[in-house]
Amino acid sequence: MDSSTTFPVVDVAGPPARRGRQYGAQARVRIHRSITAYERVFAHYAGWDWSTVRQHAGRFARAVDEFAPASLAEIRGIAEGAGVAFEDILALNTRSEIMFAARPGAPPVSECTSFAVLPDRSATGTTVVGQNWDWLLHSAQTATVLRVRRDDGPSFVTLVEAGLLAKVGMNAAGVGLCTNTLISDGEEGRIGVPYHLLLRAVLDSASGAEAVDVISKADRALSANYLVADDTGFAADVETAPRSDGARRIDPEHGQITHANHFRVTELTGEDRYVRNKPHTLVRLRNVTDSLTNLLKPDIDGLKATLADHRDQPSSVCQHPNETVHPRERTATIAGVIMDLSRREFHFASGQPCTAPWQQLADIPQ
Repeated sequence: MDSSTTFPVVDVAGPPARRGRQYGAQARVRIHRSITAYERVFAHYAGWDWSTVRQHAGRFARAVDEFAPASLAEIRGIAEGAGVAFEDILALNTRSEIMFAARPGAPPVSECTSFAVLPDRSATGTTVVGQNWDWLLHSAQTATVLRVRRDDGPSFVTLVEAGLLAKVGMNAAGVGLCTNTLISDGEEGRIGVPYHLLLRAVLDSASGAEAVDVISKADRALSANYLVADDTGFAADVETAPRSDGARRIDPEHGQITHANHFRVTELTGEDRYVRNKPHTLVRLRNVTDSLTNLLKPDIDGLKATLADHRDQPSSVCQHPNETVHPRERTATIAGVIMDLSRREFHFASGQPCTAPWQQLADIPQ
């Protein structure tokens, strides 16, 4: 691991099972910490013990194997390297789906704000994407930068909770990914391709268009938003719901795309359950859109300031823990990420972008 960053950097290489073992061994402490944290989360939210969580996670193994057998082999390798059960790592990678099964209708906890800026808008004439990742407070102690070199697909870098296959990131083919949780009134958490497997599939793609096609055709288990771009200037936002026809594409407007945690394509759901529980997603989308629009030519510093925005606290883009909420349910901005896809630059803040120092990851996999 690279000790020069607040979030540890894990480097892996080789075929799937070997990469998994390397990942599990290097991130062992954080993986164990994540399992313990989610054991408490599910006990609090649903009264499920970890044995029940693992049992439910096993129901997704076949869908994962059919969609991406190499990813399943990698999950087995992570478990082996970390010295835990396969079902433990599968549970981490399906924790979003399990939450809906454990407690249907539970209030949402995920809160993220994302953007893409196209070459004709950016100061550098390149495609730049980024987001704040907001989640439960324990993830500040499990977050990991995973740097993957491989021969069976594009190498990539991603910021993840230890043990997960992927989250926000970019690959050596110039494909970048940001993401937001959505909650429809459909069958959320059904048995299908898990959310985090689809995030990984984007980073396995050779182009943004290919990634959009994979997301749109998958038998998705969960609603989610995928903001995908590449270094050719391609950018598209794909909102999805857990049904066969539940994928819609949003194209850039005025050289940019912005997104929070609600459906912008209203036909994908009757009731937007995220808005019902946390209407501040509408405020965050308005503010991030205004911030970008007001930047004549957004540069990296301007985008960092956008992610540090505290307008309308506690409903701000840069979020801090709400002390009035139960400790197990408090969320905050865990990290900020900005990626220049053409220059292969990966900038990240290990904590709230308003105070955490921004770092640029060296040696991006090519």
